[in-house]
Amino acid sequence: MFSSLSARARLLLKISFLVTFAEAMLVPMYAAFAEKVGGSILDAGIAFAVFSMATGGAVALIGTRSWFQHHIRTFLMLGFVISAACDISYIFVRDKWQLFAAQVVAGFATGLIEPTWDALFTDDIEHSSAKHWSIWAGGTHLTTGCAALIGGVVVAYASFSLLFALMAAIDALALLVAWRGLRDGDPATGGASSPSA
Repeated sequence: MFSSLSARARLLLKISFLVTFAEAMLVPMYAAFAEKVGGSILDAGIAFAVFSMATGGAVALIGTRSWFQHHIRTFLMLGFVISAACDISYIFVRDKWQLFAAQVVAGFATGLIEPTWDALFTDDIEHSSAKHWSIWAGGTHLTTGCAALIGGVVVAYASFSLLFALMAAIDALALLVAWRGLRDGDPATGGASSPSA
């Protein structure tokens, strides 16, 4: 299934699955975490809304700028750094207002990661876009399911702090994989410069 994909497409899928895994570890416990820091189910909903609006705002306001389009790889790496830092910041969240602030930062990071990853992945697709997107979509759902289960086990038998540390470590690994594999002019990993990067 993966052998017909370019080295760059395989690298981008690996990066996507790592980031998806890190963030999906929290998904099933999010409402419980909101309640743990003094919020309610409504506050969990508000926090997710804040995250989604911050993501949309970042994509619309930053992702459409020409300077963003010319520095795709840089903004992808910046998104990973911010995401990992945000994962660590959850350890220090003590109330719903801090949670909302962390969600703005997480949304901003996602707003940098999603359009840059999409641009790089789309650049690599020529004649088999349905296959590429099917591998990504199927892999993302499988990754999300595994991560949700593992995240639940970590919180049930350890703590939210350990969960957030694991999330940050996985995001940092994604940053390292991206940095090593997407360097300009590295044809062995598919990191050669493209017109849109």
